[in-house]
Amino acid sequence: MTTETILKSHPAAGADVSDLAAVIDDIAACVQACTVCADACLHEDSVDHLRKCIRTDLDCADVCNATLRVLSRQGSGDPEILAALLSACIAACEACGAECESHADMHEHCRACAEACRRCAASCRRLLETLG
Repeated sequence: MTTETILKSHPAAGADVSDLAAVIDDIAACVQACTVCADACLHEDSVDHLRKCIRTDLDCADVCNATLRVLSRQGSGDPEILAALLSACIAACEACGAECESHADMHEHCRACAEACRRCAASCRRLLETLG
């Protein structure tokens, strides 16, 4: 079952949930990429130079996960809380993406994570602009 299908089944679903579903999918992919990257960093031969990467991975995954959970609730939520979460998600993704990018030439998991973070930040930014 797709995210869009699940969202459409909600009694409070709007007419078009495809944009929201795409954002949720990008956030979920980012959570997964950050979690995998942190774990992969812990399994590298030298972990010392990856401490900041691991921390930003874990922080980003947690912030994204909270954002994903709130976005998945389609009832009458507070737009200010949603805007704050989206802003925090963007900030976490930008920080994590930059940190992972600095290791991307040495670690494929960091390259993939940086890409997922950039995509997630862009999706959250677009959604935040619609809240306007």
